[in-house]
Amino acid sequence: MSEYKIFIFPGVLTLIGIILLINGFSTEQNGAYMFGALAFFLAGAISVVAALVQLSKQIRLGISAVLVLLVASLAYADYMSIKVPIEFQNAKERRYKHVVQRLKDIRTAELAFKAKYQVYTGSMDTLIDFVKNDSILFIKAFGEVPDTLSEEEAIKRGIVSRDTNYVSVKDSLFKAGDDRVHRFHPDSLRFVPFTGGAKFDLAAGTVERSGVEVPVFQATDSKPFDPRDPMQVGSLNDPKTNGNWE
Repeated sequence: MSEYKIFIFPGVLTLIGIILLINGFSTEQNGAYMFGALAFFLAGAISVVAALVQLSKQIRLGISAVLVLLVASLAYADYMSIKVPIEFQNAKERRYKHVVQRLKDIRTAELAFKAKYQVYTGSMDTLIDFVKNDSILFIKAFGEVPDTLSEEEAIKRGIVSRDTNYVSVKDSLFKAGDDRVHRFHPDSLRFVPFTGGAKFDLAAGTVERSGVEVPVFQATDSKPFDPRDPMQVGSLNDPKTNGNWE
């Protein structure tokens, strides 16, 4: 029985390598994972061969020590091949929440700008100045219009009233709320969060639809955390104002 003990470690190592290879192929793991799995298998196979060959005890111990170190380093590489992508994805989700919040704020400001001036602006300076110093029309309704009357008739009869005035863009559109990821600061509107000063690319123009020139705008993350997935709101090719995360 004792002569078979030398095959336990090599056998287990080889089996682990086979299991890792099967799992890697079936789940389409990355290259680092597959390399580690193959190394496990080869280390086990070499250990089996070394056990079969009549080598001295010292040589077998030396081979075993080298293989243990190899397996440990490859196990760490496999662990990192799984850990690093998970950490990257977690960091991406955390950062992108703030990027999306900033893009939503840009969209809110652009929509208010268009409501007042009938066009979007491609200048971030103009947009920030609009938010800080401009105002928008606000209509407050009092009363309820009966089903039998139009709103104009209800106003004439004094059943309802409308109070029209202008309110600050910043105070009316960017109130603090529980659904916000970060506090609103007009001067920060131009900056991409977590980039150390990178600015959003902002552009505006028009596109023709049914013979009519329709205003459009587009704001894009100029320095995305994941270059394969830059965040954007609006479009210069289509009169839409949704973000690509929606």
